[in-house]
Amino acid sequence: MVEEGRGSNEAREPAEGVLELQTGLDSLDLQMQRLQIGSGKCRHGLILPFHAASECEEFVATFNTEFSAVQGPISDCFQASIFATRKSHAEVWKDAAKMEWIVSAFVANATQLLLSGNIADVAAAGVRTSFASFFEQWIALKLYHNQYAIDWQLIHDLFYADEQTLRGYLIERCTSCPCLGVDLSWKQYCHQ
Repeated sequence: MVEEGRGSNEAREPAEGVLELQTGLDSLDLQMQRLQIGSGKCRHGLILPFHAASECEEFVATFNTEFSAVQGPISDCFQASIFATRKSHAEVWKDAAKMEWIVSAFVANATQLLLSGNIADVAAAGVRTSFASFFEQWIALKLYHNQYAIDWQLIHDLFYADEQTLRGYLIERCTSCPCLGVDLSWKQYCHQ
């Protein structure tokens, strides 16, 4: 799923992708606030209103901070983030509604980044999409018991995915968002 021009996953150092996206992860809270404040604009799938949004935003911020702090392979970054959020927000991990809001927040943020068209934002959208996929699978595995394992290969592929792959994945999860469209001129639908 990696474009020819982007290079292979093996040639790229694992920590390099994380370092490039640290700034983008730090701005997630601001982007989520912009999505929530909009006046009738598309929220790219973000579930609103939600009674526990502030608690979930804290969870997301902790997850992002820990993920970007680790200098190593993606698996180590996820492991550190999971450990930190289980320690500080254990109850969120057990609540399907909160976890689904977290998935919607990552989908909305990834969509917003993808719509910017900036190549660095497309890479950041890949990170957010991989987070959404992880939490979506966690819900299926641990809360609904209808999945038997986390597909780490999918998460890795989404982390390094190209724009077209991300767009396809996000369209499936954000059916109420007209911004992603279905034709090649999909950016014209964005209500920014």
